[in-house]
Amino acid sequence: MGSSSSSQSTNQMEEDLLPNIPPKITGTEEDSQQILLPNLPLEIIVEEILSRLPVKSLLRSRCVCKSWRSLISDPNFARIHLRRASSSNISNDCTHHRLLISHGVRSHSLYSAFHEHSDAAVRLDYPGCDPRGLGDGVRILGSCDGLVCIETARTLFLWNPSTRKSKRLPSVRLPPDHLAAYGFGYDASIDDYKVVGFLSNVHIDIGFHFEVEVYTMRTMRTDSWRRIGDFPHGHHPYRTYRHCSGVFVNGALHWDWRRKTNGIIVSLDLATETYGEVLKPEYRVGLSHEIMCAVNGCLCVIHDYRTCADVWVMKEYGVRESWTKLAAVPYMASASNLKSTTLVCVLRNGEVLLHMLNRKHLVRYNPKDGTISYPPIFFNLEYSGVHSYIESLVSVDMDADHGVPWQHQY
Repeated sequence: MGSSSSSQSTNQMEEDLLPNIPPKITGTEEDSQQILLPNLPLEIIVEEILSRLPVKSLLRSRCVCKSWRSLISDPNFARIHLRRASSSNISNDCTHHRLLISHGVRSHSLYSAFHEHSDAAVRLDYPGCDPRGLGDGVRILGSCDGLVCIETARTLFLWNPSTRKSKRLPSVRLPPDHLAAYGFGYDASIDDYKVVGFLSNVHIDIGFHFEVEVYTMRTMRTDSWRRIGDFPHGHHPYRTYRHCSGVFVNGALHWDWRRKTNGIIVSLDLATETYGEVLKPEYRVGLSHEIMCAVNGCLCVIHDYRTCADVWVMKEYGVRESWTKLAAVPYMASASNLKSTTLVCVLRNGEVLLHMLNRKHLVRYNPKDGTISYPPIFFNLEYSGVHSYIESLVSVDMDADHGVPWQHQY
């Protein structure tokens, strides 16, 4: 009896989630054969159809019927869609990733950058933008699961560029002449996102002293920052200033830190809110400059030797021996220098996509044959930050009661 009732309930749910479309479609006068629409199981609709659609199409699909609106707004569906998009990016070369350009705030398909499609950059209305069109852009502090943490006009926002939803963070107590560095990532232990801020105070005796505060996106009822243990490795992380953000990998944020000539990477586990260390690779003498980033879920370091830039990736987190040099990108006269180079993406075939802060374009390098090309992004990238993010339905205020809010229609 209970099994029959459960079966009837499931069938009713599946019927409710189907759009209200007539079951038969009549062909042309020449072909009057009737075509029956299949009555698909709910699992097939979710896993094999809707979860494969891009965010733009899903937002449009919410208008099909109330049941689809409810389904697509469900936090569980957002997680299913994110999982599908993430696995697709691994197998299909970043088809669901986009580039966020900080100057002018534009979005561009990452897939087209590798496949040389003429996909024009799309200008975005970002949170905190001047309605008169004034202002140069935003400072990108990090991204995770489709959410991007940005700063504009001294205000922090969590923003989903795909759904255009955002949340303004409460003000942080900052002393005069402060230095601040931020990081953004996901805490799996509470299924929530956190923003971490290194905030400086100036002491006459010890110089800069950094206090560390954390903002938790959804589970904190007070909507405020809270202080955690201060940075333990000296007075501040190396290169911690306004343009240095924490790198999120393996549930932790990472900052580069130097003590005399030996360098380490300091980590902050977002679940335990405790500090750790990650050893850097053993690289050759002559290091001029280095930048740390995350690529395909792995920690990455770029070492600039003025004549070339070595690209290192830690394939097994926390294991120093797993550091692997993917490529040695040669110095190019057209590139001026590699001092401000960041790694945007690495493809399965080993090709790397780089952004150089003082150049107008991206650089694509193939280490197998040493060829260099410039993807057709028709927008000046000179002195602009470029950050990749995944398209998702994850919302800044998504919980069991609200789901993914609906605001903008495409």
